[in-house]
Amino acid sequence: MTGMKLGFIQWNDPFDRKASSGTPYKMAESLRKRGFDVVWVRARKDGLFRLYSRLVSLFNRMSPKRIDASHSVIGASLVSRTLDKTAIASCDALFAPFSSECLYLLKTGKPVVYLSDATFRIMNGYYFRNLSKCSIHQGDMIESHSIGLAAEVIVSSDWAAESVVSDYGKDPANVHVLEFGANIDEKDIVPGTSGYEGHLDLLFLGVDWVRKGGSVAVEACRWLNDNGIPSTLHVAGIKDLPVEIRNLPYVDHVGFLNKNIPEDYQRLVDLIRKCHCLLLPTLAECSAIAFCESSANGLPVFSHRTGGVGNYVMDGENGWLLPLGSTGEDFGRKIKECLDSGELERMSETARELYRRKLNWNVWAEKAERIIVEAVSSGAE
Repeated sequence: MTGMKLGFIQWNDPFDRKASSGTPYKMAESLRKRGFDVVWVRARKDGLFRLYSRLVSLFNRMSPKRIDASHSVIGASLVSRTLDKTAIASCDALFAPFSSECLYLLKTGKPVVYLSDATFRIMNGYYFRNLSKCSIHQGDMIESHSIGLAAEVIVSSDWAAESVVSDYGKDPANVHVLEFGANIDEKDIVPGTSGYEGHLDLLFLGVDWVRKGGSVAVEACRWLNDNGIPSTLHVAGIKDLPVEIRNLPYVDHVGFLNKNIPEDYQRLVDLIRKCHCLLLPTLAECSAIAFCESSANGLPVFSHRTGGVGNYVMDGENGWLLPLGSTGEDFGRKIKECLDSGELERMSETARELYRRKLNWNVWAEKAERIIVEAVSSGAE
């Protein structure tokens, strides 16, 4: 809707592609292309919040149970009171991605569209570990307030949508699943097929070695080499790979690549072009952008069925999901099966089709536009 003024609630400038791995930037950019006048409604983690956060960190070092500073009543209050009220007043609607804390003290008659990739309830015990009962209660209360305040809620997976409805009581009619897109430029997406010529290049892309299932990926690559498929595991995103892994002859430790540094970004693009598939046996995942980027470039994905992954990897279309607990041998066998049958090369093309159909920011923005316009229209009735 051309000309509608949309307040984008964020700590980081949504027009800075360096912030938050570029996801808010891609959202703001795609909404602008749909005709929205996107305005940054800034929330700040000021001196008082930083002092509070340091005190919480000190407490956490001494206590067997943790407090989540951002998802506490004090932390959320300190953040939400800094919202730019002048910017809010100038807007027709408010869009709040990953910003439940920012909405805690917000009083407004403007329609709010809240976006997240998970809820606090399903993150507790999944990503968030060892929180105190008080911290769990307060985090849940802050999430509940944000969902209740929102006219419409956008989530990135069916997993998250189910929690919004069942755990927080939101009307399903106001809960929408919109998959994310790839945080790479269209010009860097290369057509073609897997091009397997006797050596298999596997990509591991992530910053958390343990959570992303690094040891399983290494074992899968070892199994492939031991079973007649010469293979290399290219590990990108991990700064300090354990030396015993780094020294393995079939492991290429690329290191951490910062997409905001042109040389690193180009190295990542070249690496994606070189590889035949993404092997990311993650143990916990909300909505990995890496799955979208891999599909865009025709890399089939092999991962675990967990969290929101099922919205991004379709069995036999852009990869395969194995049940949690699958071993490196299980992943190796599945990859070999797909390679031997020709399915790996076929999925290279169907992965791109899936990207074009739903795993891109243009499709996301088209759907988001309808949701935001509906929120404004309903609020005017």
